[in-house]
Amino acid sequence: MPDTEKQQNRTGAVRKILRFLSGMPFSFALLVIILAACAAGSIIPQGKTLSYYFETYGASKGGLIVGLKLNDVFHSVWFLVLAGLLCLNLILCSVSRFGKVLAAFRKTKNFGIWGSWLTHLGLLLLIVSFTAGQFLAKEEVVYGIAGSTQPLGRTGLLLTIDSFNVSLRDDYTVEQYTAGLTVTDAQGRTVSGKASVNHPLDAFGYSFYQDSMGWASWVDILKDGQPVKTDLICTGEYTTPDELPALALYFNKFYPDFGLDDNGYFTTKTPLLNAPRCLYGIYYDGSLISMNITEPGAPIDVHGYTFVMRDPTEYTLIVARTDPAAPAAGVSALILIAGLVLAFYVRPWEEKRRKENGSAPDKD
Repeated sequence: MPDTEKQQNRTGAVRKILRFLSGMPFSFALLVIILAACAAGSIIPQGKTLSYYFETYGASKGGLIVGLKLNDVFHSVWFLVLAGLLCLNLILCSVSRFGKVLAAFRKTKNFGIWGSWLTHLGLLLLIVSFTAGQFLAKEEVVYGIAGSTQPLGRTGLLLTIDSFNVSLRDDYTVEQYTAGLTVTDAQGRTVSGKASVNHPLDAFGYSFYQDSMGWASWVDILKDGQPVKTDLICTGEYTTPDELPALALYFNKFYPDFGLDDNGYFTTKTPLLNAPRCLYGIYYDGSLISMNITEPGAPIDVHGYTFVMRDPTEYTLIVARTDPAAPAAGVSALILIAGLVLAFYVRPWEEKRRKENGSAPDKD
């Protein structure tokens, strides 16, 4: 076979591959798979411990989730490969069509011609910025009660929770959570403001989100009637005497307005502190030895020690997040919206105008 013919065959094969990679069927298939992966990532909690998935979904389903990396979808190799292929598809499609679109625009001066091309470009940039955000974004979590100050991870910032308020409607459902915050940097500069649900406080490159809340209780530990330790623990935490760390009081749950439901189970009638009760467990060497419910201020005697749970208070959980790719994602979204407007509103209007004038339709 002559060299020229071999070269032509290779060129033809490359063109076929490029047509396939830039074709609509390939991009549609990729979009379907990526959307399914995003749905799985939204339904399945991400970034939990491996034991969580086996305990929650069972051995077979948990193994499948972990094996397919559905526990960390957006950082998995297969998801990044799919995103990369979609970017390649959009790049090839945009490059191959740019010359035709530009020539058609120069001929007609109709902006609607750019709609489809800008939509592809906006989607491409949105995917790239989203993927970059998955690796560049940083997130820190802090929780505490009003009046507490604590470091924000390794950022060098200090977060002070000045106040925390839960606004209730007449039926006791939550209307809004609002935290008053002060952020201090290493140079002593401060930024103060309020963070509520969907309305973060921006300070020193981070956005501080009011995420959730819970209950905490002060615990006094006494030995032979003498105080030896005072600790603040939230639900799901425990405290121990320093002299006997094998003994622990675990704070299971808090009931602001304690009562029993129709089946006789513990419940809270309202979120108000009308009849507060603490459900606790006593552990020794990791084994549960007793569990009971107590009124704040009542003594809990065990192994020569006395635990007193008192002054229950609400704590807030604040999530601080920074994402350098967020501005790029915003610009990408604007380009995508502009493309959709040009494609579905401007171009049909221009086509209608041309038909009324008797002109031939444009081709891009």
